[in-house]
Amino acid sequence: MINALEVYRSLPRYVAARAVGGKLPGLLAGPITPLRLVHRDAPRVPGDGWVRVRPRLSGICGSDLATLHGHTSLYFTPLVSMPFVPGHEVVGETLDEAPGMPVGTRVVLDPVLACEARGLEPCEACRGGRRNRCDRVTVGHVYPGLQTGFCADTGGGWGGQLVAHHSQLHALPDSLPDEKAVLVEPLA
Repeated sequence: MINALEVYRSLPRYVAARAVGGKLPGLLAGPITPLRLVHRDAPRVPGDGWVRVRPRLSGICGSDLATLHGHTSLYFTPLVSMPFVPGHEVVGETLDEAPGMPVGTRVVLDPVLACEARGLEPCEACRGGRRNRCDRVTVGHVYPGLQTGFCADTGGGWGGQLVAHHSQLHALPDSLPDEKAVLVEPLA
């Protein structure tokens, strides 16, 4: 079992967060937001090439805040699966061996759940090296989710453990502290 902050589907809380979240931001961590502390099973490794990662540090992105404020467009609903653990700006360490990375390797996460992670033949965007434009983020052997931190299967950085495909992980040099490494994803 792990502790995690989890976003769940609640229309009344979404509406309440949208109505007052920007005016009374303290309520977003409390009674009106669709965010709760849960004790849940750690995410399962969905297949070959996937490893467990223990987050060391996770950022809070504008998309995370928009979700909590109720300002995420309902257009994105098909691109997430509920409930999910937010956190896609992650520095962590591997709990399993990955290609070229022994257990305990400190890594930064590329959160996009593109074709390779989903066990699919590469789409045109992925073949062209534009994984951030992958058009298959709702199919494959994991639940829909544009990226880690918006997918019910993967967990996210706001929990005690997540799973990631080895193609999403990049080993970090010892000279780069966690506090700077967590900025790799937003600056990329």
